Amino acid sequence: MDPLDPEIEKLFAAKERRRKQLAALPYPEKVRIVVQMQKMIAPILKARGIDVHVWDIGDSKPPQS
Repeated sequence: MDPLDPEIEKLFAAKERRRKQLAALPYPEKVRIVVQMQKMIAPILKARGIDVHVWDIGDSKPPQS
């Protein structure tokens, strides 16, 4: 097997770092991210005639420490 191009190796390394960062997030933050993605895709799905319900989790801002 040929060695990967250095740019491809950088992309894979960045992807792995991002996955670890997301895995380390607290559960409430992960839910906020899911709701944000739901809000982003809802108009597209509605335009295709798909019934969409975005979760209502109240305030979508993280709590202040």
